[in-house]
Amino acid sequence: MRHLAIVAAGIAVTVLLTGCGAGDAGQRPAPKSKSGTAVTPKSVGAFEVEAALKNADPAPYSAHITSESYLGSTLGLVMTGRMNLNGSAPTGKMTLKTSDSAPEGQAVNAETILLENATYTRTLDDDGTAGEWQRAGLDSAGAGVADYGAYAQLLLDLGPKAQKGSEEMDGAPTYRLSGKLTQDHLRAVDRRLYDRMRSTGTEEFDCDVWVNEVGRVVRFEQWMKASGSSAHNVVTLKNFSAPVPVSAPE
Repeated sequence: MRHLAIVAAGIAVTVLLTGCGAGDAGQRPAPKSKSGTAVTPKSVGAFEVEAALKNADPAPYSAHITSESYLGSTLGLVMTGRMNLNGSAPTGKMTLKTSDSAPEGQAVNAETILLENATYTRTLDDDGTAGEWQRAGLDSAGAGVADYGAYAQLLLDLGPKAQKGSEEMDGAPTYRLSGKLTQDHLRAVDRRLYDRMRSTGTEEFDCDVWVNEVGRVVRFEQWMKASGSSAHNVVTLKNFSAPVPVSAPE
C-alpha cells in the first residue's frame, strides 16, 4: 500500500500539472458539468475571453481543486485539496483515493504534500490511522510546469475555431475554449508533458478549458488514449483566495 501511495502521488502531480502522459488523442464525450449534466452555451453573462485572460491578476493565489481521472467511462482516481498557483512552482495539500472499482490490492487512500522540490505522501486507513510520511523528489522538469491559464492562452491562440462561446457553470458566466494541442504547442509551456509526448509518440490531444470573468480557469478537461484505452481527466478549480502556507511534515 505504501508503494502504491507513492506512485499515486506521482500520478497526482502528473494529472494536476501536466495532464495524462501517454497515447494518441482519444474521442471526446460531450462536456459535462460537475453535476454530471451537459454544459450548453448560454448568452447570459457573455464577456470577452481574450481581455479576461490578458487582465488576469498575475499574483500568486490558491484554489480548491478536484481532479477526476477516468479510463474509458470508469472513474479511477479522485484527488481533492487546495493548491497554490502562479508562484515559482505549484504547492499544496491533496488527498488521493481510488474508486471502488479499483482491483483488490491496488486501492489507494492517501494524502500528499507538494512542495517546490519534493512530495510527501502517507497512507490513510479507513479507521483514520495514518502511515509514516514518505518523501519523493521532483525531477528538474517540474520547474517549468505551466498553470491552466497557459493552456487557456494556447487554445485562444488557435483562433476563432477554438472559441466556443459563453457558458454558465455553477451559476456564473464562463467562456469555453476547445481544441487540439500538439507537441509544438507545449514545447515552451509544459516541458514535462512535452517530453512525455515525444517519448510515447503522442502527436496531439484534445483539451477544453472554461475561463471566468476575471481570467481564472475554473475547469480543465483533457482526452487522450493510454495503453489503447481512452483516458479523460477533469479538473475543477473554485474558492480562489490568497496563497496558503505549505510545509514539509514534522
